[in-house]
Amino acid sequence: MRAICTVVVFCLAGSAHAAPKKGAAVRAAPVERPTVVVDAPLAMAKLLQAALSPRFAVSTSREPLDVAPTARDVRAAAATPKASAVVLARLAADTWSLLVFNGADGSLLETLRVRAPVRALPRNVAGALVLACATGQAPGRGPATTREADTTSEGLTSAKQPSRSASTSKPSGESSGETTLVGEATANAPAAAMPALRVGLGLRGFNRALSWSGDPDQALARYALGFAPAVALDVVWFPGAHVTTGVLANLGVTFQGDVGVGISSRQDAARFGTRAERFRVGALVRGAVGRHVVLEGHGGFSTQRFGIDAVSANDGTPRPNIPSVTLNGPRAAFGGRFGAFGPLTLDAQVGLTFLTFLGELGSDAWFRRATGVGLDVGGGVSLELVQHIHLRAGLDFTRYFLSLNPEDGGRFSAPAAADQYLGGSVGLLWIM
Repeated sequence: MRAICTVVVFCLAGSAHAAPKKGAAVRAAPVERPTVVVDAPLAMAKLLQAALSPRFAVSTSREPLDVAPTARDVRAAAATPKASAVVLARLAADTWSLLVFNGADGSLLETLRVRAPVRALPRNVAGALVLACATGQAPGRGPATTREADTTSEGLTSAKQPSRSASTSKPSGESSGETTLVGEATANAPAAAMPALRVGLGLRGFNRALSWSGDPDQALARYALGFAPAVALDVVWFPGAHVTTGVLANLGVTFQGDVGVGISSRQDAARFGTRAERFRVGALVRGAVGRHVVLEGHGGFSTQRFGIDAVSANDGTPRPNIPSVTLNGPRAAFGGRFGAFGPLTLDAQVGLTFLTFLGELGSDAWFRRATGVGLDVGGGVSLELVQHIHLRAGLDFTRYFLSLNPEDGGRFSAPAAADQYLGGSVGLLWIM
């Protein structure tokens, strides 16, 4: 009997020791890591993967998301891998914007910014990124938790604490609609199409036609130039865009100029030296309309000069009755840039110049009381070749409407004239 009791006691003791071991084995079973979808350029995608991979399974987006995706776009990106969060990274000027969206309802969880260039994510940014992703929810699942509630990451608070967010996260069961997300993501949407600096250098070809009206004596000679080459430079700079995305980022300065090369004017066998120049300087302000349209308003000064030597260079023949002109005055313009065509960007502009000086045309020898106004329109299309480098082709048209106001008994009696220029250009744009 004593032997039987001894055997029973040993069996009970073995069962008691075996139970904890079984429970420990259950607790040690690996837990499936939540998935995070990353949509970013290759270099930034590698940095994001390095920061997220210790706690999440990282996958890349199959279809690139828009700069400001709708809730439906985010949910579609998160659906197949059942991702708890979608991380979108875009570069605007010299700043990376990192947007973290909830995989369940597409709401914005976090907005982070990092100055470029970036070789590694700062510790505080990486920690905030991990924390934001941990608060996301996968479609049809609960909140993404990868460790116990008291676990910390990069010295931050527990993963169960709410993330700093530019817009409030909604429960996964609540409908979020299909409209574009509001908050910082939408406010920053146009930034990718609004660079800080744009520099263009290229070649321009143009013609000129000067005509007179109401000249019964035919005392004034018409002028026509079929084609003239020129070198063109165009610079637009928004200094504030290097340091901010606020109002100052949309205030800029502009310079546009072209200088004719190898131009001469002919009258029978006589050849006259000819100079052609055009310069415009001023300030401008821009504003975004939606995600693909940027409107610009210009205010500044314009000067256009077309001069012909008084005597021919080859035989000393005097110049016909064609005055040289220097058409100066304040200029106002309005334009826009349209970037909804993939690698193509369209631009257009219309301007008005109020002439305050006409050069030789406005002198006592010609029409000292002459006034005028200039109308110019132009546009072009740019094709992105590589990052920051675009190829642009454009057309421009300028016409000056001149009221000559001749004096009684003056040398010439024509009451009006028109000076017209039509040009085309091709060149490279550097945009950053």
